[in-house]
Amino acid sequence: MSILACGGLLAGGMALGTASCSSSSSPATAPIGDDASTTPDSGTFPDTGSSVPDTGSSVTPDSGSPSTTRDAGDAGTTSDGGPMAVTIVFKAKVGTQDFACNTTYTGVGATGISVQPADFRFYVQSVRLVEATGKDVPVTLDTRSPWQTPDVALLDFENGTGACATDGNPEMNATVTGTVPPGTYTGIVFENGVPDALNHSDPLTVPPPLQPAPMTWGWLYGYKFIKAELAATGAPTGDAAPGYGLLHLGSVGCEMDGDGGDAGISCSIPDRNEVRLTGYQLGSSIIVADIASIFQGTDLSQDNQCHSGGPACPPMFAAAGVDLTTGQSLATQAIYRLE
Repeated sequence: MSILACGGLLAGGMALGTASCSSSSSPATAPIGDDASTTPDSGTFPDTGSSVPDTGSSVTPDSGSPSTTRDAGDAGTTSDGGPMAVTIVFKAKVGTQDFACNTTYTGVGATGISVQPADFRFYVQSVRLVEATGKDVPVTLDTRSPWQTPDVALLDFENGTGACATDGNPEMNATVTGTVPPGTYTGIVFENGVPDALNHSDPLTVPPPLQPAPMTWGWLYGYKFIKAELAATGAPTGDAAPGYGLLHLGSVGCEMDGDGGDAGISCSIPDRNEVRLTGYQLGSSIIVADIASIFQGTDLSQDNQCHSGGPACPPMFAAAGVDLTTGQSLATQAIYRLE
């Protein structure tokens, strides 16, 4: 069994926890099958296209970062018929290669260019295991600061080096832990999101993992459920700026109801997916999160940024399994797969 618990980052840059899951290393180059580019984050506010600053600011080009390996997690332990402890392991990849902030990947995106990761983290909620009968069984999440509460967990694969330095932090997390009733499970389901009751909270007043400033648009629009960024390593031609691919997925069309407050905000476009993976086996399956798949239909030699609205969004939303018009979950997604 391998349970990875690392430190986190508070809004304003204060680190939480002490365990770090990564260390710096010299740049590496890895061939891959997907591509991205590097340009500053436009700061465009989600949905409206207005000029309200986006707290997930741009990332500059970088030189590389070490990859971190994970095991398949805990097959589940229990005693006396009580709840069974489980560890659900994720692994970030760029196509078939392990994700690392300080590494250059070739052949990425619609035009197959060279890129370096600039960010990759996401929230998960409503985690369920699927019984052989097809029944979804909720996983009761542990309180494991700074990475998860009983309501939501943060997976963080960047380590604050190279192109990830602008918004990043050294600490990483690749596991979700909790308990389920003893049983035989053959699938897993989860959503990228933050529960509605927490999505519009003040990051300064809530516990981690809802405190990292780069993961929020502010109290009205709420949190970025997925923050994925790839930076091109060079300009496409002449003096042109290097390309940059960015997906910040979160609810839009948000307005205050009455006097506002946490319970007084509603969003007409939720932008939430439901990821359902069959064949999941506790103790042997790893959930791969492939950032290259997000940008597989995007020309990353150009500046293509999706702040949950705009012309760059359609292929990225399709990969995330979210309908761009309604914000509802699609039947398929391309980011997650099992190994």
